[in-house]
Amino acid sequence: MDPTSTELDIPSLTIPKYHAALSNGTTTCTALVTTYLARITRYDPTLKSLLYINENALEIAAQKDKQTTHFLNNSHPLPPLHGVPIILKDNFTTHDTPTSAGVQALHALRTTTDSEVVSRLRLAGCIILAKANLHEFALHGTTTSSLGGQTLNPFDATRTPGGSSGGTAAALAGGLGLVGCGSDTVNSLRSPASACGIVGFRPSVGRVCTSGVVPVSSVQDVVGPMGGSVEDVRVVFDVMKSGREEGEEEGEKGLGELEGGNSRRIRIGVLDAYFGLDDPREELTDELVHENTIVQRVMHEALASIKTKAGADIELVHINPSTHPDWRFATLASTADTQVYEFRERLDTFLQSETVISPYHSLKQIAESGEYDQNAVTKVFTAALQNPERFSLASPGYQARLERISVLKEGVRKCFEENGIDAMVYPHQRQLVVRIGSCVQPRRNGILAALTGRPAICIPAGFSPSTCSAAQGVPVGLELMGREDRDEELLDLAERIEGILQKREAPSMEWIK
Repeated sequence: MDPTSTELDIPSLTIPKYHAALSNGTTTCTALVTTYLARITRYDPTLKSLLYINENALEIAAQKDKQTTHFLNNSHPLPPLHGVPIILKDNFTTHDTPTSAGVQALHALRTTTDSEVVSRLRLAGCIILAKANLHEFALHGTTTSSLGGQTLNPFDATRTPGGSSGGTAAALAGGLGLVGCGSDTVNSLRSPASACGIVGFRPSVGRVCTSGVVPVSSVQDVVGPMGGSVEDVRVVFDVMKSGREEGEEEGEKGLGELEGGNSRRIRIGVLDAYFGLDDPREELTDELVHENTIVQRVMHEALASIKTKAGADIELVHINPSTHPDWRFATLASTADTQVYEFRERLDTFLQSETVISPYHSLKQIAESGEYDQNAVTKVFTAALQNPERFSLASPGYQARLERISVLKEGVRKCFEENGIDAMVYPHQRQLVVRIGSCVQPRRNGILAALTGRPAICIPAGFSPSTCSAAQGVPVGLELMGREDRDEELLDLAERIEGILQKREAPSMEWIK
């Protein structure tokens, strides 16, 4: 059989399965890219998940096929991402395509170099298939942008895909690419993973270089992998990461390891404070209470499965809300989040870099142009323009937030130590992903990992009940937050939990005619 015509099982495809098929000659890089391009043509005009398609993708795939033959003939292992079609969030700079951050004013922005992480991906053999839509400037969570419009959730066209990396997540869930990359300043890798039923991994701060990625906050920004499985996310992360885990060379004990090489129970702390609604009673609607009930049911069923199927070496322990400080989103966002102080200066520095060719060179110029979605941006965009002295890196308010982050880090470290836990677990969102028309996704729990710099991963936990607009239900994601700088350890645990839950499910896409 001609491998270019081989039918590929897109919903269950993983990097190892793909590489096995390349090695035994049952498919080619050209065949997979052709399949994805056909799906993009069919589905993306409705999904609106992508901004740019690589017009050279098939040519690159043909080159990869020649390399495959060379590798196999010389008994050389395939590079880790050889021929893997990858989707990048469009805030990763690439020398051969525009980088817009989803903003109309930057649609013509070019760079003379790739971001460091893109260089790593290319060296590992990937094919950059497309660049994805994102929330305007990556500043919020519904993937609404002036350049790409509103991306739809492939499970429910009446809802958003989360954000800000929602274009990448929707494309991967819809089978338009094999793996992807996104950025995360507060929630942005894990929110769309939760909403679209895939895996999104936020590495520890500093594990992956962010140079060349359109910035928001140097304190909170990370970039990381997204995919259909923890296995694929691990493969991409191993390519993206810049160095070894802190403490690894000093022999820090791994998950569940004791002195002398003996093992102990892995203890996962259930962060009860992150399950229910903490809004004032008068602000609660029947729909919100109903959705939170659904999320809690899905999560408790998932935790019950873990407790039942994991075996004696995994123990769930509840973290009493009275034993730790106030970690509510509203509290942390108002006292510790640094975006509003950093964004203008970080963005201006990026736009004025010698490697950037941009029609605008400052946030002020972009604002004056009017070429952006005013409904999609937040106070992070406007505050420093209105009061540059107050919202700057030199302001007392910024220093106070850095001090608050230090206190928060110590509080979380103390909670881990006092409860003897290896990871925390909680729903990424306390409600379902919002409906189309909203530019704000409230009640997300990702800020704790973002401010403390800890690794966190979101995996599928289950679905809401079926409705007229969501025949399969709406995905609900389970988030695990790990120990400081123990990214590989957290991936090990997440892969095990994923194997217990087995809640990954591809959307039917039948609603797209």
